[in-house]
Amino acid sequence: MPQYPRRTLLGGIGTTMALGLAGTTASSTAANGTRDSADAPSFDTLLDRLPASVAADQLTMSVMDLERRREANEPYGPNATTGAFEIDDETVAKQATVYATGDEFTQSVTVLTGEIDLDGDGESRETDDGIAYDRYEAGEQVAAVTDEAVVIAQEAAVLSDAVAAGAGDADRLLDSMPLLAEAFDSYEDADGYSVSVGDDFQPPEIDATAEYVVRAMTVLGPDTMAMDFGVSFTDADDVTDELVERLEGEFAYMATTNEPTTEVDGSLVTITVERDLAAERAAQEHDSPGALHVARDLDLDDDLLEIEIGHGDPTPIEDLTLEVGDEEYDRDVWTNGHGTLEEGDTIVIETDDVEPNCSVTLTHDHEYGSSSSSTTLLSHFRFEFAYDPDATELTVEYADEFPLDGDEVWLAVHEDRPTYGFRGDDAEPTATAQPWTGTTMESGDDATIADVDPGDVVSVCWGEPSFRESLSTHRAQPPGTVVFEYDYEEQSLAATLELDDDTERSASAYELLIDGEPADTQWADAADTVASGTTIEVDAVPVGADVEVVWGEDDVRVGSAYPQPTIDLAFTDDGTAVEHVGGDSVDASALEARVWTEGDNVEIDLADEIDGDFEKGDTIPVDASATHGLSLIYEGQYHIGYAHTA
Repeated sequence: MPQYPRRTLLGGIGTTMALGLAGTTASSTAANGTRDSADAPSFDTLLDRLPASVAADQLTMSVMDLERRREANEPYGPNATTGAFEIDDETVAKQATVYATGDEFTQSVTVLTGEIDLDGDGESRETDDGIAYDRYEAGEQVAAVTDEAVVIAQEAAVLSDAVAAGAGDADRLLDSMPLLAEAFDSYEDADGYSVSVGDDFQPPEIDATAEYVVRAMTVLGPDTMAMDFGVSFTDADDVTDELVERLEGEFAYMATTNEPTTEVDGSLVTITVERDLAAERAAQEHDSPGALHVARDLDLDDDLLEIEIGHGDPTPIEDLTLEVGDEEYDRDVWTNGHGTLEEGDTIVIETDDVEPNCSVTLTHDHEYGSSSSSTTLLSHFRFEFAYDPDATELTVEYADEFPLDGDEVWLAVHEDRPTYGFRGDDAEPTATAQPWTGTTMESGDDATIADVDPGDVVSVCWGEPSFRESLSTHRAQPPGTVVFEYDYEEQSLAATLELDDDTERSASAYELLIDGEPADTQWADAADTVASGTTIEVDAVPVGADVEVVWGEDDVRVGSAYPQPTIDLAFTDDGTAVEHVGGDSVDASALEARVWTEGDNVEIDLADEIDGDFEKGDTIPVDASATHGLSLIYEGQYHIGYAHTA
């Protein structure tokens, strides 16, 4: 039997299968027989307005009776797809939406019916065939309002096609895509359908090609919803018991009132279940154990390492799995005698199993799939770095107490840091070294790595020379730092270069850039070399300019600034106002004060309080007893002053 994940496999056990001849069209509630077909909704008004011009090799068509869906108490939604238009969800009775996938995900067209009002006055328009409608715009979307429906589209041409299709004057989507029509007609009488065609919608881990996937949903009551999940494959011979079992496993993560039933009609596999919405709501409201916390100071002499659960409702241990270093950990050890796990409980692992960058993950399997909480043990160690930019050498000294196996410690040089979140593959290091091989590292052990250029990032790594496995990192800095001073009134900028010693350096190695372009004044204008404390000044530097000093041929950043005015603020002694106590004088019409209170934040336009400039001695009326603090904003984006209550 195939080895599927535990919850997936459990979902397939005991499933009733009928691997025989079935009708090509089935009622979406045939398995329970609790809904009369005469009560089924009609979607003709919606489907008639889906134009053939949105047809694509890969797309999803979603059709839904929102009024029927609202009769069910679902944990989430359903919500109307109204795009950029501010439309009250409750006014939308039914909707149909077509999404084009492939290289880009695009909401091609949406059709809504109901008592819908759009804000503002529409512009009267006609299609080429004389069909009248009112046209609205919101953001990059356009909408057409007729007596029968509201159509929303990304493109004006699609909007016109949809209106014409509704009048029978343009080709319709289902007529132009027989496969999509076949998929939609596979299940009758449902309250909502989602039909997908194309390569983007292949069921996971199945060695067969699906030509379409259908989900049909029907509300049976406030706590029950029937769902048909249908997959039509290109080759009926691919439909085996193993494939059917794999599809059934997809429902292991869903709360159901009973076991799924399966029908196979040639290449079409249909799995029918009843969703238990009460159980889904309970699962959604349940807080899975998580926020794993380990004390920073580990005692390596202890046999066990305690891990505290930071939050979570009582959860049966049998629904939880602990992985240490990506391998499932011994349940007899980590459960620490608990039958359930909740906030404040502790689990344990053996100290001998802990090593640097050791990942620990607690997973809760539930009706929605799974929820995980992870932490990493011993992920940061103290190292000291000393860089010689002239020799392009970096000395790395271990400064921590935890004994490290030198065979596992690497030095890796990269040209830059990875993007946030370490997405994608690690960049290959430009150089690597293992200087501590054959030793157990202790505090004070050091090594030097050569050919490290300014701007390079050197990582001390565990196990492999990878950013993901780094224990400590250091960027090799070019010589010097820069101190910036900005005169707001004159809009002038002074940049002072400060070097670590009395050594003079090449002035042409340093360049001042304003918004990416060389400034009119440079250190090299005055002399061939530059000493510590040398200042240059630049005029006409606007507020918010991107200012930076770079070094060398690779333009490695030495320092940067974003010039703006600054104002010192303080609450008055009587607590009735915030006072300007120093800094720049700024036109009050360019300033806004944001006051932090117990409830909502309050915004004050200073032009309503002060005429002319806001300058030293001026005050902003504020009740300190009801205020946490105040932030002063210049031109809506620059935070230039703060005041905090004691």
